[in-house]
Amino acid sequence: MTVLRYDEAEVAGLADPYPHYAELRAAGRVVPAGPGAWAVTRHADVTALLTDPRLSHEFPDLVYRLSGEPDELTDFFRATVLNRDPPQHSTLRRAMARTVNPRTVAALRPRIVELVGELFAAMADAPAADLVADLAYPLPVTVAAELLGIPVADRAEAQPHAVALGRMFGSGAPTEQERADAVRAVGWLRGYVGGLLRERAGRDGDDMLSHLLRDAEATGTISRAELVDNVIFLFFAGFETTTNLLSTGGALLLHRPELLDRLRRDLGLAPGAVEEFLRWDCPIHATSRVVREPVTVGDRVIRARRVVVLLLASANRDERRFPEPDRIDLARSPNPHLAFSSGPHHCLGATLARVEGAAVFGHLATRLRRFEATGPAHRRTGLGFRGYDRIPVRVVCN
Repeated sequence: MTVLRYDEAEVAGLADPYPHYAELRAAGRVVPAGPGAWAVTRHADVTALLTDPRLSHEFPDLVYRLSGEPDELTDFFRATVLNRDPPQHSTLRRAMARTVNPRTVAALRPRIVELVGELFAAMADAPAADLVADLAYPLPVTVAAELLGIPVADRAEAQPHAVALGRMFGSGAPTEQERADAVRAVGWLRGYVGGLLRERAGRDGDDMLSHLLRDAEATGTISRAELVDNVIFLFFAGFETTTNLLSTGGALLLHRPELLDRLRRDLGLAPGAVEEFLRWDCPIHATSRVVREPVTVGDRVIRARRVVVLLLASANRDERRFPEPDRIDLARSPNPHLAFSSGPHHCLGATLARVEGAAVFGHLATRLRRFEATGPAHRRTGLGFRGYDRIPVRVVCN
């Protein structure tokens, strides 16, 4: 009998991986995922394990050594809030959460709407436009830069380094050139962010960096090196996921005009559209943990020191949780998707991504007379993030 297994590289190469995820769910709650690794396929189990303290984000040194990645990169990623467990994860998260809380994001909403209008106007004036390069990428990058207080004059130099590091974060099989670019990016960004923090030390600034610096100095629980690395992480993590949400949602509205027509008839569906696009094809398809203590899922006992791969994308199409999971329903409610993870590691930027998504899809529905493809869209390749590299479009404003 053939045993179905989860192969990340194989799934990443599929234009539509969802039939394969359905096969995995049918095969069992847990399937093999390589030596010493198991993949969890269904919504209820993934949801439970995302909050289970027996699973850890802090992988052993051996895992990092076997990855073959340069020390500069592993040291950086291990220092970020994403790869820390309590108590340091809790300390870092509390500090950063205060700077992207709902009140802060609500205050940014008018600026985000303004930026969306400017970017669409520029696309309408351009002889050729690309939804990724001209909107899905620059919008969240600009918002992240403004939120962090990165001076306008520095952004053109800082952003390519953040992109290089972000691509490493979302790639399971980087090229040697991508590794080299990411190593240079870590060095440059550490020097740059460290310089910004030194400049703002002792000042009463109202930007995110100044708030983080004051909190770190007041509590003494976050070192300057930790602060630098986590600010860098906030910068690139703040736009990678949103870029893929915007590109995936935009591609759907291009190729499923009935969805755009429905939005035009009922603009109140824009927030629901964000949630449904996240569920239907989430930007990050899986997240991994290492088992601290034995965990039982169904009839499988997963032993300590094994790796568990939580299949977020599979969970989001689980027919046990979502009626007609392969149908896009802009009014789906409830919609307990796991695109932003859950529990202690729930995405810090989720509220901001939702506001940006609703602003873009609302603008598409109300301010554009024409929105059409001018060529084939090109999917991103690689493991980790799922989105598009190019979506050629023509835009005509009202």
